[in-house]
Amino acid sequence: MNKKQSTVFNQTSNSEIGINVVGHVTGEYGLGTAVRATLRSMQAAGVAFSIKNIEVAWHRNLDQSYADFISAENPYPINLIHINPDPGLYERLGTDFFKGRYNIGYWAWELLQFPAAWEFAFDYFDEIWTLSNYCAESITKVTPIPVIKFPPSIDIPKASLDRKALGLPKDKFIFLFMFDFHSTITRKNTVNLIKAFQQAFDKSNQDVLLVIKCSNGEHKPQQCAQVKAAAADWPSIHFIEEHLKQEEVQALLNSCNCYVSLHRAEGFGLTMAEAMFYGKPVIATGYSSNMEFMNVGNSFLVKYKLVPNDQVEGPYFQGAVWADPDIDHAASLMRYVFLNYDEAKLVGARGARDMKTLLSPYAVGTKIRNRLEMITKKFHNDINSTRSTQNLEKLRAEKELELEKQRCISQTLAWKQTAQKMQFELKQIKSHSQPI
Repeated sequence: MNKKQSTVFNQTSNSEIGINVVGHVTGEYGLGTAVRATLRSMQAAGVAFSIKNIEVAWHRNLDQSYADFISAENPYPINLIHINPDPGLYERLGTDFFKGRYNIGYWAWELLQFPAAWEFAFDYFDEIWTLSNYCAESITKVTPIPVIKFPPSIDIPKASLDRKALGLPKDKFIFLFMFDFHSTITRKNTVNLIKAFQQAFDKSNQDVLLVIKCSNGEHKPQQCAQVKAAAADWPSIHFIEEHLKQEEVQALLNSCNCYVSLHRAEGFGLTMAEAMFYGKPVIATGYSSNMEFMNVGNSFLVKYKLVPNDQVEGPYFQGAVWADPDIDHAASLMRYVFLNYDEAKLVGARGARDMKTLLSPYAVGTKIRNRLEMITKKFHNDINSTRSTQNLEKLRAEKELELEKQRCISQTLAWKQTAQKMQFELKQIKSHSQPI
């Protein structure tokens, strides 16, 4: 189905800018957080929306932030499919969902090499939205349609729970990292993060704690065992493996002293941005989409070198290029933040100011609204242009028909005149004829 060739706007009034959103809206995981961030932005900018919620079986789906907007209808002329390419999803939505609407895909991808298995999906969409220039660079290499960056917004409330409620010690300096095993331990580089912490602090150090909040380890038992083995016999490394409520996740971010990510590549890096929003110093690999909002003034960037992926893990194919962060440098930054926390907190404060400006819902939402207004205007102009062309062609046809009618009338009159002349001449000949 090449839907782009048949796209028309099925709504003639643009008094309300509206959009139908498909996504994991109730999901308590990264994909759900991302779509809710987009909804938050649109709501702040006065964009109307209707939601079709998609749930997954491997995580909780209990977030009710936008439950009142969930509907079986898709009343608006623009669709936003806030999920990475999925042929099964498109089949379930059906061709009628896409037909007669302007269709947008919102995708996140962690590598500069775009997966060939996704290229089929371009035929469903008129344009693609993505989270960062890094992601856009990957997508634009292989698509003929527009690719536009809209980052997720951040506006998280003040945490209501403290360390005691989370079961964490109040007197230790806590480094935090959060990840999902479905995102793969190779890309998240969890084992090397553990090694950096172990290099930074002696096993007997009673003042520091590395907290690793992870989920879905039961679905990846070998990888889970590998991570646990790296942390074996280290009392200062603590795992939180259960699914937490949203307010507990927010409290965990707010309760740490420093957030650390030694990722190899990120599609955005939302946990880093959220930690910065809370004013926490963040240590992170200085590569990929997190560089949209991180710099040497508002965070602590870990040096790296680019290397090819030497194995297939999840969707990340062998040979793809990503970062190999410097463990020694990461360890030195962890020691620096611990020993110079007053200075580190100043860096965190700059990060908080940047997040509240750069990723505010209104700032992001205004950009989204402007784009939707442009789409709406373009398609209304196209419709009016089409109607004008049709009207002109109709007038031309009517004029041509009238001219042809006049030509026929004139020709008929000429034939009548010729016939009358011939009859007159015949009478003249008969009247002058003599019999032999």
